[in-house]
Amino acid sequence: MRKFIMIWGALVFAVVTRADPGFVQTVSAADFAQAGLQKLTPAELARLETLVEQYKTGVVAVVQSQAAASASESRQDLEQKVVAAETKVREAELKAKEAEAKAMEAETKTKAAEAKARETQAKIAAAPAKKQPGWLAALTTLARASEKPEDEEPLESRLVGDFNGWNGRTVFTLENGTKWVQQNKVDTYSYSPALHAPMVRITPASMGGFWFDVKGVNSRLRVVPLVLPDK
Repeated sequence: MRKFIMIWGALVFAVVTRADPGFVQTVSAADFAQAGLQKLTPAELARLETLVEQYKTGVVAVVQSQAAASASESRQDLEQKVVAAETKVREAELKAKEAEAKAMEAETKTKAAEAKARETQAKIAAAPAKKQPGWLAALTTLARASEKPEDEEPLESRLVGDFNGWNGRTVFTLENGTKWVQQNKVDTYSYSPALHAPMVRITPASMGGFWFDVKGVNSRLRVVPLVLPDK
């Protein structure tokens, strides 16, 4: 009976080791002896082989699972990068369209301003020249002004530059080409904030000189002509 069991165990061991060269068959004789595997029965060796195979299968499954997870993460990362790139492209296209629209709007405004400027210039050219007061013509021709200056028509024009008062030697330049300087050198006056290109009114004053009035300013001063228009 014992001999039968030994023969049966050898057959089982042979079947196990011959079926698939597994862990037990790959172990060297020295390692087999040092590990005490010779003390195991064929059934125990078969069980050990099964456990080793199960361990190997589990490790492979874990590796495969990790590889699949890594591949999935890589795909997700790639998809996110693609989506981010597409978003940036759309944002760039939107900004380009907005810039183009602003450029077109600016061009339209520029054309409108140019057209308005041409229209204004055309109106100025078509408007009849304003007649100069008689006393200004008299000064130009070196003739005497009227003896009744209060009845004379005033000279109206616009000041070139800003008006902030006078300091005793201030020279006023008008758009009609004339220039006027203060008559009273000790008279000073400060005005703030400065007026840009205000309208002025000049009228003859008694005892010589002329009154210089700035529209919107309560004070006025006496001036004398420095530069007169051509005859």
